[in-house]
Amino acid sequence: MKGRITIEDQVIEKIAALAALEVEGVVTSSARTSPPSPAETPPGLPGAPAAPDGPGVRVHLHDNEVSLDLSVAVEYGCVVMDVAREVKTHVARMVSQMLGMRVVAVNVSVEDVSMPAGGRPARTPGGTRPEGTHGGTHGGPHGSTLGGARPGGSA
Repeated sequence: MKGRITIEDQVIEKIAALAALEVEGVVTSSARTSPPSPAETPPGLPGAPAAPDGPGVRVHLHDNEVSLDLSVAVEYGCVVMDVAREVKTHVARMVSQMLGMRVVAVNVSVEDVSMPAGGRPARTPGGTRPEGTHGGTHGGPHGSTLGGARPGGSA
């Protein structure tokens, strides 16, 4: 049948932002804005910036392939690299599933750290995160590096 289906960039942005917010440890974002400025475009209209309480998303669409740039804020006390990896995986899965498009890249930029809604991070009496809450010792005593490699050792 003849006809065309168009999915606006704003729809893809919203799906990616909502998927990122589903990941444990993602709280808000600095919501990176792109032209036009908020003064030029009222919220809710095409070209409007992301909401200040959700991840900032930029979409790069070519044919039936999409790449995404996300900026997020992570809850204080979570392992940032673990949260960012989960954001990449979950956003790619949801965008691909909902749109039927091939996701070629999801670039995650962690731009802020925030306290959880209750104002205090979940801690056990020993000062460590409870199991399953993105606590742990990712990266060992030297901290974490991109790609999971540690100085002086293998990943």
